[in-house]
Amino acid sequence: MEPVIKNYEGLTNPILGPEDGVPNYVMLYVQHPPGGTSPDHIHEWEHQAFITEGEGILWVEGKEYPIRKGDAVLVPPNVNHQFRNTGSTTLSRVTVNPLNSVE
Repeated sequence: MEPVIKNYEGLTNPILGPEDGVPNYVMLYVQHPPGGTSPDHIHEWEHQAFITEGEGILWVEGKEYPIRKGDAVLVPPNVNHQFRNTGSTTLSRVTVNPLNSVE
């Protein structure tokens, strides 16, 4: 198998997924404008996120955790959570989820 290299511009999520031959995980790139959020949601898998730009909070089960550029985040499975941009610039993150998250 050859490496797969894709630029996120013009693509939809997942950036890397099953169509690329990814066997276990998918990669997403998500940007939240100032005041923007991810959906408030729960799922059965854990996922990891790396904050590449901006600042905000990770809201988990009613508790707020500050996040900022350079932070690595592990969101446990089966918890209600949401990423919220509380800053004045875009909050960007790379998120890795198990393959079954898109099946």
